[in-house]
Amino acid sequence: MRFKYLCFFVSFITLLFFSCSEDNDITVPRNLQEYLDTNPNRELENLNAFAASLNDSENATYIFYTPTESATEVRYYETENVSVDENDFSNYRRKNLTTQDIYAGKLRFFSRTDTEDSWCIVTYLTEGKLYKSDPIQIKINSKPTQWTNNVTIEYPETITPKFTWTDNNTTENDIYFQVISDEENSDGEEEFISGTYTKEKTFQFYDTSNVVLDINEGNTPEDLVKDEEYIFSMFGISEDNWANLAIQKSFVPRNLEEYVAANSTSVQEEIIAFGASANGSTSFSYIYYYPIEGATEVRYYETENATVNGNDLSNYRRVFLSTAEVFGDKMSRFSRTNSEDSWAIVTYLSDGKFHKSNPIRLKNQSKSTEWLREATIDFTESLKPKFSWADGQILENTNYFQVVTNAEDTFLSGTFTEVKEFQYGETTNVTSTINTTTPPVLILNTDYNFTLIGLSDDNWVNLVIQKSFTVE
Repeated sequence: MRFKYLCFFVSFITLLFFSCSEDNDITVPRNLQEYLDTNPNRELENLNAFAASLNDSENATYIFYTPTESATEVRYYETENVSVDENDFSNYRRKNLTTQDIYAGKLRFFSRTDTEDSWCIVTYLTEGKLYKSDPIQIKINSKPTQWTNNVTIEYPETITPKFTWTDNNTTENDIYFQVISDEENSDGEEEFISGTYTKEKTFQFYDTSNVVLDINEGNTPEDLVKDEEYIFSMFGISEDNWANLAIQKSFVPRNLEEYVAANSTSVQEEIIAFGASANGSTSFSYIYYYPIEGATEVRYYETENATVNGNDLSNYRRVFLSTAEVFGDKMSRFSRTNSEDSWAIVTYLSDGKFHKSNPIRLKNQSKSTEWLREATIDFTESLKPKFSWADGQILENTNYFQVVTNAEDTFLSGTFTEVKEFQYGETTNVTSTINTTTPPVLILNTDYNFTLIGLSDDNWVNLVIQKSFTVE
């Protein structure tokens, strides 16, 4: 008898468990229509929501919605498939999906992992009201969201950028949702600035003449700040609330010409800087620069593409890239991940002076840097190795930069020549140097490293030769 009752008890608990896991509350009806019927006294309000598939994903979808501060009982409902009547709410079953904040909580999203198309609806409650979204058709299989960074950004005034885009081969967009966010706030999150809807493929911050709806809750966004990095996000949404198109691009108000003008009272000096693609890569490049002692406010500026005038400073916008020291700590370099050619300029401040490099023509796609290990080293003169080299495949080098470091990568010497020859400790053919002291005498039978960089007139590195050697 006890075994019989135990089996009955386990069966009851199992049934209870699965009921709870489906609805998270056994007293709540299981389809959406029944849920609506249990809330007849609540005023029904519309909830803004849409869905988009993740970039390059075959099964990940985000369902975005705009929550109110007092929202409770946030729920996600979904149909079995896409062929049902989306307006028959009895076709929707509740699913327990994880949710997450975005833009510091101004929006939230459900994360869905499924390769099948379907319909979904989001609901939540507030005091006396039930908010329900329109049906959202998830098209991750039939029409995944196209992600791009193709948007034109113009600046009628420095802090009033105007964004213009195309439908990018998508044909069903009915409305466009734009979000401007700060790159990162003090908590490491993207901070919401503004959220607007337009019917047109353009939006200017903060001009509401073509804005049909916003999520700013009656608050006028604060002015953008010069030289701050922001992110522009845009979703092209069809009438069924699926995002066919997603655009994301960072931008910085104020161009290089304006920044130079703001420092026009400072003495201006030139920076040694040049660019090179990483070994074997057409999408990863380095921008090397020589920072004098006490350099501050080091900045990297880049043009939209390589077709613009590289000498027109208004074409340059600040880009935030990571930096690292090289050749001991004598030089530094920015790391850039971008397959497009463009122009770049490095700037910094020091001792009341404004330092700016000449334009650097980045050619990682059109003329990748050649990395070799072939150099001739002549030890005829003791402790003064003489290096010579050939140009490699690209015959556009007009000057050469040589660096000698020890085995621990401590900087010893950095020199420029116009000929394919250099002897350590000799300055006969040296045109310029980054040495602040006389290079130390090399030590017999000790290992060192020699780096040769071949530069064209536009400050692009066509050739890098790296070779280790032992002093004879």
